[in-house]
Amino acid sequence: MKHKKLVAWGMAVALAASLLSGCGKSDGSGSAANTNAGQSADADTGSQDSTGTEADAGTNSAEDTAGEGEKPYDGVELTFWMQSYGSDPSIQRAALDKVTADFKEKTGITVNYAINDWSSANQKLTLACTGGEAPDVGDIFFTKSFALMSSEDAGLMVINDVIEDMGGESTWLAAGKDEACVDGDWYGVPWRFDTRVLLYNTEDFENAGITKAPETWDELIEVAQKLTETDANGNITHAGLAWNSDMGRYDQAWFSMLAQCGGTMMNEDFTEFTFNSEAGKKSLQFLTDCINKYNICNNSLDASYSALTEFMGGNVSMIFGATGENKNDVINAAPQMDGKVASAPLPTATGTEKNAIAFSAPIGIFKTTQNPEAAKEWVKYFCSEEVQLYMSQQLNILNSNVKVMQDSYFTEDEWLKAFSETAMNSQSGDMPLTTWSQLDAWPDGPIPNMCAKVVDGQDIDTAIAECLEKMEAIGY
Repeated sequence: MKHKKLVAWGMAVALAASLLSGCGKSDGSGSAANTNAGQSADADTGSQDSTGTEADAGTNSAEDTAGEGEKPYDGVELTFWMQSYGSDPSIQRAALDKVTADFKEKTGITVNYAINDWSSANQKLTLACTGGEAPDVGDIFFTKSFALMSSEDAGLMVINDVIEDMGGESTWLAAGKDEACVDGDWYGVPWRFDTRVLLYNTEDFENAGITKAPETWDELIEVAQKLTETDANGNITHAGLAWNSDMGRYDQAWFSMLAQCGGTMMNEDFTEFTFNSEAGKKSLQFLTDCINKYNICNNSLDASYSALTEFMGGNVSMIFGATGENKNDVINAAPQMDGKVASAPLPTATGTEKNAIAFSAPIGIFKTTQNPEAAKEWVKYFCSEEVQLYMSQQLNILNSNVKVMQDSYFTEDEWLKAFSETAMNSQSGDMPLTTWSQLDAWPDGPIPNMCAKVVDGQDIDTAIAECLEKMEAIGY
């Protein structure tokens, strides 16, 4: 997948009214009969009529309690909205065709899906939560914002019973609960997941006599110094390290650094920011020191800078904060890198702290569904361990389910095992706040702005104080 899930879009509750008055309704979902007629440019639709070749997948559900041959919801139809994942849309369609066909065979329920473009997903889900056209079930994000803009008759349904049916909150990684559970109520079942690792060039390591990936910040600095080359004026010609800071932003890298020295963005009930701490200051100091003191990492505030492009061009040896799809990105764009790309958990301050931040997103049910029980059956089936493993394999994405991430598919793969390890030792990246997309907006949101100023040499205490003042003005 392309890492689009977690891209921060404006999502304040006040947006709902303007969208309702200024935008058309969502295109909804379709079936095989209308796939090629009346379909919007940003949605791909399908139904259960095509099947795949993988083994059947399922979970204990209504079909398991019915008598042999019974289909308790025979004839019921549901609509399911999902965002696009992966570089080949046909793979996602084939996976959904197979899963929906298997589900219909078990339950009699027809699931008509629509694959929505990310550029329209925010608008469509906002409308769905505020009285516009809505699916029965949807792939959602920024759950707290959508839950708060929901009303008695529209928006997201509380599905605590589904969570209990699926084994309770321990079924999912901590980031899954942080995203799907709002004030003690679950508005979705966590599914997709994302975290960050260290990407490195194994050939560069071998040539420099480096035999293992760094596990602490001191080791990271030492390794990067061995790999960095400069000209006579001290300008970097080959960087040992790069922050994965595309678009000239450092906040995503800094969030992981904060976790790596034992710090947190907010307190446990998400009512107060806590990064004005020793850990917060230490992490910001590390961010700037790697650039300005140790000279192992280029200043990449230029929005045109791409750490991955520099890595593929042989100008960078390590990327701090790589995502799950980056290996395929590298191999597809730079075939000469095949066999030279490896991953490891991100190093931490002393080797004992959290490795990185993590993100999750859930599958939710909308209050406007005419078939809530059937919708719950679909959510339980789609989010079951077997189906989630299958979807992870097909779409090349990580998963919020603990057992899925412990499957040999992840733990024994040379690239993916670093993500499996990190998933078990990470903390949430996005804060469940209605204004989070404003607080972390690039380039002028308080958090990215603070990181940029620190890298440019501003006093850390001053930068933190200015950031907190701006956050108070926005509200949270």
